[in-house]
Order: sequence, then C-alpha cells, then structure tokens
Amino acid sequence: MAFSLDDSTEQLANTLPVVARLFDISGAAISLFDDHDRLIYGNAQYYQLICHTQGSHPTWPDVVRDNYAKSQGLIIETEDIELWIRLALAKRRKQTYRQFEIDAWDGRWLLMTETLIPDVGLLGIGVDITQAKTLTTALKREYQNALVKAETDPLTDMGNRRALERLRKILVSKGRHFQVTALMIDIDQFKPYNDRLGHLQGDLCLQQVALAIQNSLRECEAYAIRLGGDEFLVLLLDAPLSKAQQVAHRIRNSLLKSAIPHPTTDSGLVTLSMGLASRDIIDPEGFSTLLKDADDALYDAKRSGRDCINGLRNW
Repeated sequence: MAFSLDDSTEQLANTLPVVARLFDISGAAISLFDDHDRLIYGNAQYYQLICHTQGSHPTWPDVVRDNYAKSQGLIIETEDIELWIRLALAKRRKQTYRQFEIDAWDGRWLLMTETLIPDVGLLGIGVDITQAKTLTTALKREYQNALVKAETDPLTDMGNRRALERLRKILVSKGRHFQVTALMIDIDQFKPYNDRLGHLQGDLCLQQVALAIQNSLRECEAYAIRLGGDEFLVLLLDAPLSKAQQVAHRIRNSLLKSAIPHPTTDSGLVTLSMGLASRDIIDPEGFSTLLKDADDALYDAKRSGRDCINGLRNW
C-alpha cells in the first residue's frame, strides 16, 4: 500500500489494513486526499492514471497539472489549465458525495465517485465502465438508425408520415411563426399505369418521380415526403408561394426529361398534377389547414385536366 508517513496516515493504515488490501486487489482506481488535498493513499490502479511514481504524494492540483502536460489520465479540453484547476477547486469538496464520468487518454471510461469523510479526507473510487459505455453508445447508435429507418420510406428514401409528424411538432414548438409553403404532388393516372405494366414497374416509376422531386430541391429548408401510394409532399420553410412555383416547374421539367412512357395518358408520358398552398404556421391547426389547402389545390389541378400546377391559396 502507498500511504504517506505522517502520524494521521499511520493511524489510518493501522486502522484499515484489511480495507487497504481490498483496495489494492479491487481493480478500481482508488485514492485518498487529505484535508490539504495531498494524496495520502493510492493503489496501483490509481497510480497508473497519474504521472507520478507509486508511493509519491503529490497534491491534487499537481496531479491534474502534470497529467494535462503529459496527456495522461483525465482528458481535459482547455487552453488554460490553471484557470480550469481554480474553477475545479471552487467546486471540489462542496458535496459529501458526488458521481461523474471521466474520459481517459488511454481510451477508457471511468465512473468516479468522491466521498468526503470527516477527519480523514476525500476518498475517490474509479471503476472502469469502458465496456458498458461502448455497449451503451452502440445501442444509442442502433436506436438512432432505427429511428431514421422508421421515418424513411424504404422505396424512395424520402421521409414518410412519421417524419411529417415530427416536422409538424418541431414547427409548432419553436415559438415563432414560420411561413411554410406546401407542394402536394400526385402522379397522373397511376392506377392504370400499375394495372397495365405491373407493380414492379410501378415501383420503378415511383422511384423515378421521387428522384425528380429530390433533384429539384435546391433550397436547404425543403423537405420531401412520400405520403403513400403515388402522392408526395414537399414543404418549404420560410419560402413564399413564388419560390414553390419555381420548385414545381423544376420538378415538372425534370420528369419530362426522364420521358417515362405511360400507356394511357394523352402525351404517352408519366406526368404530374401539383397543388400549392402557403400559410404562416403558429399552431397545429394551421399546419393541418395548410395541408388541406394544398390537397384541395391538387384536386383542382386534376379537375383542370391534369399535368398542371395549381396554387390559388395563399395567406
């Protein structure tokens, strides 16, 4: 064991020899600092964390300062280590017990506890939680991947209705008014296309239309959603109706360049009907009204003969 040689420490060594031996074989990094913040005990695992030889008795600021200089022990991200030490000392020993995690230079994560023992000192115990931390990080990453997949349409890689609901919640929770312009899009006569050419060809058509939509969205705050079937939605944030009209024309022209054959349309090509609406969103009701307005405009476009852009509703 590595106790200092003052009288109080010798008394501690005589009182706690069994505990000290347990500390030495525990696998945890254990330290004890006296009331002057000088290290009076450290087991082998603790000395492996610091830039001091086993049996030495540096002060806590010296441990931090030397570790920082040699990139050992706790990773400290600061350009002024003396300021960091002063701020840390202002909080040190203010609580009887505290628990925190540290990231070490050797790649380990340690769960640290500090217990203030009256008339003895500050007992620190560090347990290696690297494996558990790695597992937790992996689980979080898998969860995030699953969340992304749950909000992505697998056929087109666009957002789905779950993504639309998340976006709605974000918009109405920001505490400010957003002008949102909605572009509702529907493939003309898609059912007869599917009936004549089959669902595999229908899926390919949906992917080609989705690609034309996504390639036409140059605005950074534009969100493409596949609502289901052959119906798509594009939401543009802080964009006027005129900007959405430009996007709609780009989508139409992009699809015309693809020249996807359609067996039942007058032009012999796959075409789109689109409806536009724009509204300031301040609550969930306003968002629902926006989508209804865009949907109504879409059906107006279909009643007008299809293959057109209709945008009459603007508030």
